[in-house]
Amino acid sequence: MNFDLTDDQKLIKDMVHDFAEKELKEKAVEIDKTQEFPWDTLKKMAELGLLGIIVPEEYGGSGMDFISLAIAVEEISRACASTGVIVAVNNSLTAYPIEHWGNEEQKRKYLPPLCKGENIGAFALTEPNAGSDAASIEATARLEGDYYILNGTKRFITNGGEAGILVVFASTNKELKHKGISAFIVEDGFSGFSK
Repeated sequence: MNFDLTDDQKLIKDMVHDFAEKELKEKAVEIDKTQEFPWDTLKKMAELGLLGIIVPEEYGGSGMDFISLAIAVEEISRACASTGVIVAVNNSLTAYPIEHWGNEEQKRKYLPPLCKGENIGAFALTEPNAGSDAASIEATARLEGDYYILNGTKRFITNGGEAGILVVFASTNKELKHKGISAFIVEDGFSGFSK
């Protein structure tokens, strides 16, 4: 088996390395110190296709593979770890579940803004009493007509304070334990949602 990087992966590595050296390295301490969300840097990364690197081109992404994402996150994190986490969560924990399991309408609505940096994504699993033990989550989702009503509290949500699109996990059937957990797309601004 050949573990060498492909030509495209080498290009990504070089491009992201150069970007990180020029745009991130000097800002990293300030980003961490002030805890300011780096929207200006993320917009530039969106222009390079990094916020949707694994999203198919038809939805505004770069259409690359997970190795390319890992390479990009590694190079970004080498200069600024917190920005690397933002990019990883936006791609793998928000855009990927929507692209992989969402319907066509959801893909067309949510993926382009995530890729363009108009919105940033978050992944909401952890709860005050459940940590990362998904089977113990207390948040519930109840079908009411055509919509689900979610009730519960999440915490330690990476990108949560700035996210406009969240993938939120809730139990639709407590008796099924982990098999009764579903993921829901929640927009900042939905009725009843608060940060």
